[in-house]
Amino acid sequence: MSVMTTDLWEHRPGSHPAADLTLVGYEVRATDGPVGRVEQDTGDHLLVDAEPWVPGTRVLVPTGLVARLDHLDRTVHLDCPRARLSSAPPAAVDLTTPHPR
Repeated sequence: MSVMTTDLWEHRPGSHPAADLTLVGYEVRATDGPVGRVEQDTGDHLLVDAEPWVPGTRVLVPTGLVARLDHLDRTVHLDCPRARLSSAPPAAVDLTTPHPR
């Protein structure tokens, strides 16, 4: 049995829209429920206001966790449960600096 790993900071083919389309305002849903709404889209990650999930919390969601985008419903669907987001970097990082690879 082979194990396939994906770098969470890399785009999956077709997982992110064209550069001129922002995901700000889109709802973010994990496999086990809502996470929150996108506050900022840097291309490498999404800064999400996770108020519905954990009041007063903002989380960084690497684009590698995006399974699909629904532009009609303005929803970002992740391929992981919400608990997986707890391993993301703290939301206090400088959002203008690219993530080191």
